[in-house]
Amino acid sequence: RTTRPPPIPHPPTTDRRALAMPLAFGFSELFTPSAVAAAVSGGALLGCSVLFKTGVLSGVLGVSTYTRRLMVQAELKRYVFTLGMMLAGLVMSFAYGGIEPHPPAFFSGEQRTELFVRVGVGAFFVGLGSTMQHGCTSGHGLTGLARLSIRSWVAVPTFMAAGIVTASLTEAAKSFPPDAQTEADVPEWYIGAALAAGLAAVLACLAAVCRCAERRNDETTLQVTTLLGEFVVGLTFGCGLVISGMARPSKVASFLDVAHGAWDVSLAFVMGGALLITFPYFQAVEGFGMQDKAFLHASSFDLPPTAGKMPDRRLVLGAICFGIGWGLCGVCPGPLWVNVGGSHSLEALLALVGMLAGIGANEALDKLLDPHAAVAGKTAKEVDGDGQTRSLMGTGVEVKSENRCST
Repeated sequence: RTTRPPPIPHPPTTDRRALAMPLAFGFSELFTPSAVAAAVSGGALLGCSVLFKTGVLSGVLGVSTYTRRLMVQAELKRYVFTLGMMLAGLVMSFAYGGIEPHPPAFFSGEQRTELFVRVGVGAFFVGLGSTMQHGCTSGHGLTGLARLSIRSWVAVPTFMAAGIVTASLTEAAKSFPPDAQTEADVPEWYIGAALAAGLAAVLACLAAVCRCAERRNDETTLQVTTLLGEFVVGLTFGCGLVISGMARPSKVASFLDVAHGAWDVSLAFVMGGALLITFPYFQAVEGFGMQDKAFLHASSFDLPPTAGKMPDRRLVLGAICFGIGWGLCGVCPGPLWVNVGGSHSLEALLALVGMLAGIGANEALDKLLDPHAAVAGKTAKEVDGDGQTRSLMGTGVEVKSENRCST
């Protein structure tokens, strides 16, 4: 690559010290038709990943749950899926760009320190909040909204509002300025379409192999093919995050910080592009009563009921914590794994440590506030995003289920 050009300057209105009013509103020069097309294309690729994970491999794609289970329950498929996301970041950073270098080279020592504190604290709240609310932008956003889950329809607006308020008040766009070379290297929308078509063919072949292995009771082939499917789904999901712009903290900061004078609305189209895939898919599956019927490799869709699962204080509090963290650091669990694989920066590693610390803090808090579990060895349970059960705080109730989604 050539020498990296200087950062893209914000419009003059973003210098708040020169303004009569403390806030400035306006659209970013990066909010272009091509950026919207890339966001829709990347979002559709994310939707395809959710579709294949649910229908081919059985289970719901929830990155925050996979991340938490990496800490408490070693299972090979979770490591393989995460490796796929990291490899997507690595490949896309070398082939097309789209992974930002942080901190920017022109930052002073004081600015770098402030950025590291911001990233560490923000990632901690991301891990804490995603665990408390049993989901993040993937579980609640891509799956829960498409299934018309009332819990997700409460969680998503709550963490969006918390993220916008936090990013605007803390001037997130100043901490994460857009990088000119990265913006120039962003993959075009048709790359997402080509990847979706190619990976769909690969997953269809894997599903057919799994189906044949099931009929022949070939457990070895079935396990190997299932792991390959997890890897491809993780790779697809990671590529979708890069193409859509979700893996760039500057893009997220410009989207959430609505008061810095250069608002980039293109990320709103990521969710729209994903829901164009997931909404008709889940509505067709559940509307025609297909949850318990075989689809390719999956013996059933393994979806939990959405009726009767009402929002509670824990969900709202978790969504607020998640939104605060997202507004501070500009990444959530999925994009963070992609950045760890593709950016090779200290900032990404610090964010990963902070997120894992937040997840661990929630687990410790659950045990601390549930004395019955410590004394009697019994604890209430709730289904989380991957079909496992987890402790509740002092409910004295046990719920058993094989469902794989918290939404």
